[in-house]
Amino acid sequence: MLHLVLEDKHLIGQKKHFGAHSTVYDHLVVMFEDDGETGYFYAMDLNNQQQPIVDSLYVYGVDSIEGKHEARQFQICWSEDGKQAFLLVNGYPHASFDYTRLVGYNHSKFPMPEITSMWSHEEITDKLVAEWLKV
Repeated sequence: MLHLVLEDKHLIGQKKHFGAHSTVYDHLVVMFEDDGETGYFYAMDLNNQQQPIVDSLYVYGVDSIEGKHEARQFQICWSEDGKQAFLLVNGYPHASFDYTRLVGYNHSKFPMPEITSMWSHEEITDKLVAEWLKV
């Protein structure tokens, strides 16, 4: 079961950022940022003081979005155990970080994690979406 932590309306292409702590672990945080050109989802571990951002996932390029002048519902949810975060847009997962497996999920696996990173990226599939949303 997913626990909704943050919900906000957003016009794609307008600069905005928001985030949410894990429902269980204070040091685990995710952030979404729209810098006006792209949307990214970031995994953070506040115990890593030198570099708290441990991974990032591309969500969208503003120029490739149709109907960007229509507000969309953005939600950040966490799994029951507080170890997996999800970014939902209009109720559909567009990015997720699994802090247990150290895997980031999106629709393109972009960007590739840094070579020194323990993280890997996988594509979001219909099977994963059904599992996550219990459809």
